[in-house]
Amino acid sequence: MPRRYLDLVSLTDALAAMRRAFPPLNRTETVPLRLAVGRVTAEPLYAEYSVPQVDIAAFDGYAVRSADTLRAQDQRPLPLESSVPINTGEILPPSFDAVVMIEDTWDEGGIPWIRKPAAPWQHVRHAGGDIRAGELVLPKGHQIRPFDTGALATYGITRLKVRSVRIGIVPTGNDLVPLGVAPSPGQTIETNTLMAETYLTRMGATCRRYGIVPDDPAMIRSMLEKAVAENDFVILSAGSSAGSRDYSPDVIGTLGEIIFHGIAVRPGKPVLLARVDGKPVLGMPGYPVAAQTVLREIVGDMLCWWGLAPEGGEELGVRLSRKLASDVGFDEFIPVSVGRIGGVSWATPHPRGGGIQMAVVRANGYLHIPAGREGLGAGEEVCVRLTVPSERIACTLICTGVRSLALSELGNCLIDAGFMLHCCNASTMGAVLALRAKTCHAASICIPETGTAWRDLVLRYLPGVDLLRVPVTRTELGIASAGDLDIENLRFVNRPKGSVARMLFDAWLEEQGIDAARLTGYEYEVRTPGAVTVAITNGFADAGISPAAMARDAGLRFTPLGYESCELLIREESAGDEGVASLIQVARSPEFKERLRSLEELRA
Repeated sequence: MPRRYLDLVSLTDALAAMRRAFPPLNRTETVPLRLAVGRVTAEPLYAEYSVPQVDIAAFDGYAVRSADTLRAQDQRPLPLESSVPINTGEILPPSFDAVVMIEDTWDEGGIPWIRKPAAPWQHVRHAGGDIRAGELVLPKGHQIRPFDTGALATYGITRLKVRSVRIGIVPTGNDLVPLGVAPSPGQTIETNTLMAETYLTRMGATCRRYGIVPDDPAMIRSMLEKAVAENDFVILSAGSSAGSRDYSPDVIGTLGEIIFHGIAVRPGKPVLLARVDGKPVLGMPGYPVAAQTVLREIVGDMLCWWGLAPEGGEELGVRLSRKLASDVGFDEFIPVSVGRIGGVSWATPHPRGGGIQMAVVRANGYLHIPAGREGLGAGEEVCVRLTVPSERIACTLICTGVRSLALSELGNCLIDAGFMLHCCNASTMGAVLALRAKTCHAASICIPETGTAWRDLVLRYLPGVDLLRVPVTRTELGIASAGDLDIENLRFVNRPKGSVARMLFDAWLEEQGIDAARLTGYEYEVRTPGAVTVAITNGFADAGISPAAMARDAGLRFTPLGYESCELLIREESAGDEGVASLIQVARSPEFKERLRSLEELRA
């Protein structure tokens, strides 16, 4: 019988249940100042002594009595016959009440002269002027920053009491291999615990990562008991879903009380929270993006409840570039790239899914669709939580359309010009429509080199718009096959409708008088050209549409069909923008073209 989630609660109810079950920990430890960065103070910190302790000079120069300088004028310079040379930080001699900077004097016969009188206490740092003994330096609940350490050391604080939360992170799964080991097919590098450790440490927690535990209930139980005994909070990575090898719910259930299993959140639904020996044990999904959502929205909330520091991130009001659908009853978190186009900040979504890590890597923020909404409309004002400093948004260029290795390298080259290129995946049609709506700086399109493609696929949707065309790559496409091209007796793997590969293949079939409905596998589509060659080499299919270079690398036969032209489309009206101008310049530069040739040679 298939296993089910024990319950499916809302995110709001899950966070409330978590707080009810686990009141603030109130555990502390004392650490040396050099190890305090990132930790959260458990009590107020007060200065051990005044700084400075006595009146001192603020600059190099001469200590003077201000009353002795009153007669100094531009036309009647005055010698400082009773002055005393003094350096920055030295104690002001008794009866002196000012310092004249050495830059404001000149020397004649070994005596300094001035043209302007000194005001009382000029360039003098008074005793306690920075801080007085016993004065508050930092309140409790403050996360120590790197530059705080210099001040704390200056004020005599060398050790401090900080809030302490010890978190044990346990990875589970037969398919996992440790960091540094190249995975075989079907294996996955264990990265979730590394990600969890770095994220939670920044909040002020102390994390311990345990070794990989196989999908064995007895071994999971043994490691869980050990981790619970040694930590305040335990996270089990993977095994929290309802699959045949997801043992975490059963093991945890035998050791304690399950508070919830399943939250109406995407990605991250299979999260589990239990109480074992009075401590929280959380089962985290194995998919990386789902794990990130759980760490940020659930574990992070718990640690803030326990007094640690919330993860930073500015919120920015933007407009949504395209419609987003969502199921009512689910809180959904979607990675986006934000850029300013025509004075308006637009957010363009990246692909959704718990396993698509590059969507998060390519994004510079994320938005939240609340459980009560069926989605968000194109052009709607939304709030995005940025994952980069807000000043970077002005330097971000949004390119919507077909993503490629060449565009990634173009973005790499553009960094030297001070701009970041964010490529947001969409079809050629989607890219053209985004350029029409003015929600991107550039559209990345791929069209077949035919007489009508430019008119039918671009100009038809952008009438009257003056466009700049910047060529990027030209790729030969054709039929890759494991053997002879006996079309009607082969198993095919196809590319999506609307792709250049599909257009060229359909045109070729029509020329050959072949009925597509008679081809085995014609309706089976894969999204990437790499998936085509993998399907053929693995024996799943006999033929499919592939770039010539990929077919050659895979040792497959190749029958040419035509060429795909990939280029950037830019509105002429935006070409004067500094970032767009830099994009055009880099894309047309000999250096970029040489870089593409070098990459092709390296790949070959």
